[in-house]
Amino acid sequence: MKTAICTFCAQTGMYCKDCQTKINNGEVTQTEIKIAKIAAEFEKTYPNSSKVNILKTIEKPGFVLLLVTPGDLRFLTGGSLDFNRRLERTLKKPVKIMEKTKNKRKIIDEIFHPALIKGFNTVFVPVRNPEPGKSSVEEEMIVVLSPEEKDKLPGTLEELKELVKLLTDEEVRVEFR
Repeated sequence: MKTAICTFCAQTGMYCKDCQTKINNGEVTQTEIKIAKIAAEFEKTYPNSSKVNILKTIEKPGFVLLLVTPGDLRFLTGGSLDFNRRLERTLKKPVKIMEKTKNKRKIIDEIFHPALIKGFNTVFVPVRNPEPGKSSVEEEMIVVLSPEEKDKLPGTLEELKELVKLLTDEEVRVEFR
């Protein structure tokens, strides 16, 4: 499994020059090191997981999100595969594993899971410019949830909106109706 540090370093705990440089520069967090160690162990039991590439690890106070290459999720979940449960036991917080995609609605749906999204609305907001003919229109996405889903959100509303911005480069507004 391709993680933030190489497999040898994850298994032995002795870091090669490249991995040590990444750690010293702050490119690799302690959470990513723990994930790499669990990934190395997981790979021994499930050799197909060696095909997985963890692109990004995002840690929030309420959860950890792993972004993997499209198609890799099947090697980590389902049946007796319990990679995310192993991570949750070690990190002591919920772990979400998501495949990278350009489909913004799918990303938002995954981020807000287990809360069920009632709908998505796109609003076109005029942007005024004092110069004649220079005004434009911007799109704004509204995520609609029913009020009962508020308790099911995996983190705070601000954390989730920040995560959507980070993964899609789009700000969203959340409404409960």
